[in-house]
Amino acid sequence: METSSDSSSKKQGVLARNTAINLIGRGLPLIFAVIAIPFVIEGLGTERFGVLTIVWMVIGYFGLFDMGIGRATTKFVADLEARGASKLSPIIITSILLLSGLGVAGGGMIWLMTPYLVYDILNIPDELLIETEYAFYVLSFSIPLVLGSIGARGALEAQQKFGIVNAIKVPAGIINYVGPLMVLPFSNQLQHVVIVLVAARAITFGMYLYFCLRDDFTLDLAEYPVVQWAKEMLSFGAWVTVSNLISPIMVYMDRFILGAILTMSAVAYYTTPYEMISRLLIVSSSFMGVMFPAFSVYSKEDHQKMAGLHQKSIRYLLLILAPVVTFLIIAAEPLLFYWIGSEFAQNSTTVLQLLAIGILVNSVATVPYTALQAAGRPDITAKLHLLELPIYLLMIWFFTYWMGVIGVALAWVLRVSIDGVLLLYFCNNLISFMDYPRRGLYVQALIHAATFGCLAVLFFYIQDRLSLIGFGIVSALLIFYLIWTYTLKLEERNRLLDFYQEVKGEASSVINSWFKQDRMSKK
Repeated sequence: METSSDSSSKKQGVLARNTAINLIGRGLPLIFAVIAIPFVIEGLGTERFGVLTIVWMVIGYFGLFDMGIGRATTKFVADLEARGASKLSPIIITSILLLSGLGVAGGGMIWLMTPYLVYDILNIPDELLIETEYAFYVLSFSIPLVLGSIGARGALEAQQKFGIVNAIKVPAGIINYVGPLMVLPFSNQLQHVVIVLVAARAITFGMYLYFCLRDDFTLDLAEYPVVQWAKEMLSFGAWVTVSNLISPIMVYMDRFILGAILTMSAVAYYTTPYEMISRLLIVSSSFMGVMFPAFSVYSKEDHQKMAGLHQKSIRYLLLILAPVVTFLIIAAEPLLFYWIGSEFAQNSTTVLQLLAIGILVNSVATVPYTALQAAGRPDITAKLHLLELPIYLLMIWFFTYWMGVIGVALAWVLRVSIDGVLLLYFCNNLISFMDYPRRGLYVQALIHAATFGCLAVLFFYIQDRLSLIGFGIVSALLIFYLIWTYTLKLEERNRLLDFYQEVKGEASSVINSWFKQDRMSKK
């Protein structure tokens, strides 16, 4: 008979495995992006690449424009499956129809706004106006496909089919960057690049739809209470919808303002380091995807355990991300120089350094953000976004005129810092996670401040690019050591060491089995 501890271990194993799958699934496209982007910039030119980044932004924005239905789909499908429901296709089809309908509306909006965007808002060079207009018209057809995919993917995730999800999502993410390279031997016209991206979205949607309905599909219209399910999903996603509408505006509006005030080259100088550094968010998003159900349980049963889990999550994220961010800040110029060239190294180094700081702050802020939603208070996060939006847009506009591309990055860092402080404040009021004595916090802050001060002084004396990379690596290791020694608790260090030994043992056994099979085949 299976004991409760055995069941708990199995659940933790499934969560850990799914976290690893999600992390790999989100990380692989990043590798292709790093390799492909320099060639795409060379093939398209800086101005065309700036327009392409806006195309990526539009696809990303409307991927979040789902009225909370995506998360509602995951929740309701999981609930039905837990209750042993025999038919899941009615709610899945209802979700996909709703999302596709929203996609048609969004695509129609892009189609109607295209002349205004291209000729009046964005500062498009004259020689690119026609092809940019055609590219945006083609782009409008991708929005129903993007949103429909969200519903199908949410149903698969609710059934813990993360292997299938990532088997589809990884190639789709890779083609986003490799697709333009496939077109370049034949054409560098933007509309041709966008056609390939839209075709990839159509294939992705078809695959998601097939796998989420292949074992459970009915054509009986009586099985599809569309109005009933639509009401339930829209009701559940009400406050989530507010955040889903506002968050992308705060993430992507900076590029539109840059394109309107400055040039498409300025958009490229900002977006390229942003696309590079923002991929670090996969660490916090993958981690918080696993922590969300644990937060949900503890929010009802034990606030003390939830507070401890909250603090532990922040410490783990700092251990993983603070060293990486330290390296990126120090080695920003040589990394950009060797990756893309001197033009981007000259114009994007400070942008990358500022964005790296913001990514660290934003990653830590996902912990109280997730805890608040798990505790049943998504209204707090939505209201904060409503409050921050007009202030942030004014900041972007002012800082862009004042400081150019660097000003946009500074405005974003200030916005995520204010957001993080407010989220920590409201979360602390809810679960009182401040378990450290204040004296211990002050000592840690003093140690880290002194360390960063010394590193900053040394940084300004080093000019050679390779020396900067080496200094960045040493500094990252130093920050890792300080967080490991002074921030993590003893039990957390021991747990991480045990986990490392387990992973090492499993990897060794896999490698040994490969060698054994190889020797057997040779015999």
